[in-house]
Amino acid sequence: MAAGIENPAGSSGVTPEAIIKTARGFLGVPHCIGGTTSKCMDCSGLVFRVFATHGITLPHSSEEQARYGKIIKDRTLLIPGDLVFFIRTYTTSRVITHSGIFIGDGRFIHTSSSQGVTITPLEDPYWKERYLFGTRILE
Repeated sequence: MAAGIENPAGSSGVTPEAIIKTARGFLGVPHCIGGTTSKCMDCSGLVFRVFATHGITLPHSSEEQARYGKIIKDRTLLIPGDLVFFIRTYTTSRVITHSGIFIGDGRFIHTSSSQGVTITPLEDPYWKERYLFGTRILE
């Protein structure tokens, strides 16, 4: 924690169902780098906007978002509302390059550069090999 991980995000009273309902409201929104609105958004913009809607302030960066919440190493322990993080989704010096919200049933909602906001199975071969860990923001 001294290194800046597992920071609290202030989530009292917010339910996973509310987070997921808000996230689903953005399905189909196109991708754009830096976006956080229903006009267009990137992956961390979706996470940022969904949680902000419920009074939870997270950074607008996947790598920085990964510093919040309790780390969940085993993806079989993920519960709806947890954040999920990925590596090597594009070329950069950053370690964590993608974020999304676990919605249950082995699926997550995120912003794809080709499909916009969409729902994808964690077992999808592309995402499965890039999955790093999850974090639990909601208490």
